[in-house]
Amino acid sequence: MRREPNTGRKPKLGVALWGTQPVRELVAQVTLAERLGFESVWVIDSQLICRDIFVTLAACLAATSRIALATGVTQPRTRHVSAAASAIATLEEMFPGRVLAGVGTGFSSLRTIGMSAAKASELERFVLDLKTLLGKGSAEFDNGVRGGIAWLNRACPVEVVVAASGPRITRLAARIADGAILLQGVAPDLIDRGIGWLREGAAEAGRDLGELSVTCWTPLGIGATPAAGRNEVRARVASALMQTSLDRFDGEERDAVARLKASYRDYEHAAARPDHAALVSDRMVARYAVAGDAVEVAERLAALMAHPRLDRIVLTPQGGAATLDEVLLTLEKSVLPKAGSAAG
Repeated sequence: MRREPNTGRKPKLGVALWGTQPVRELVAQVTLAERLGFESVWVIDSQLICRDIFVTLAACLAATSRIALATGVTQPRTRHVSAAASAIATLEEMFPGRVLAGVGTGFSSLRTIGMSAAKASELERFVLDLKTLLGKGSAEFDNGVRGGIAWLNRACPVEVVVAASGPRITRLAARIADGAILLQGVAPDLIDRGIGWLREGAAEAGRDLGELSVTCWTPLGIGATPAAGRNEVRARVASALMQTSLDRFDGEERDAVARLKASYRDYEHAAARPDHAALVSDRMVARYAVAGDAVEVAERLAALMAHPRLDRIVLTPQGGAATLDEVLLTLEKSVLPKAGSAAG
């Protein structure tokens, strides 16, 4: 299905959910997000830092009626494709039309168990097999055995989107997936560069860029002052920079990113104020996040939402001085009306 550029309409808004709290509290947060008009909630898959993703998704879907829930994101090295496909298909059977599958090469879920990110070839195989299994087909696994989901009585229409932070995976997403999640910053030149990579990948596969959904993963920090808001988001920007090639930086920024990569603490991936966040400059925050006081956040979010090729923006608060509930309520009261969002 061709997707036209977002001229004349606003991107859908989602929010990322860290499973660091008891599931009943996570359910309450998703219920609030639904009430405020958000389109989707993306749940982090990191088994030693967060609650189990599929248990959390099921609980949140059962407690709500409209909002979509997504893996944000899972990966091939700890989730065999047969298990991931069965879990996603089960959720779609229970809550039709409300499930999204976000996949990637993996970060904290792998680093905390001493594993490296999946290779591009592994991700490609995973995505293609996942789509085949969800489509009621059979896939050939690494040992040569073929199998499909025996209980599935119809094709499972779940959108599969690939998280991408560099050119190779971004082009791959355009070739094989239903869409891409750009974890590449929010500055116009960074978004345009990512969309350029998507266009190249789509052309390689004989696809039209309009067939793909484009999601912008957006670190968010709101504070009582612009400086406080920037401090709220440095940890999330640090995570984004960890997945960005050092070759894209020069001078002092390159040195800072190199120190960040050397000192990043994997078990503090979901922490609000880890020590390594201090290496993130205000300029990096401006290029990779929407942050500041409510007025500045509204202005920056409005500018991001005006981009003609974004279909969805997933706001990713880290926590800190404000709880997620407080962040959502601040968005509803002081940000979204000024930003011109349908949510809130």
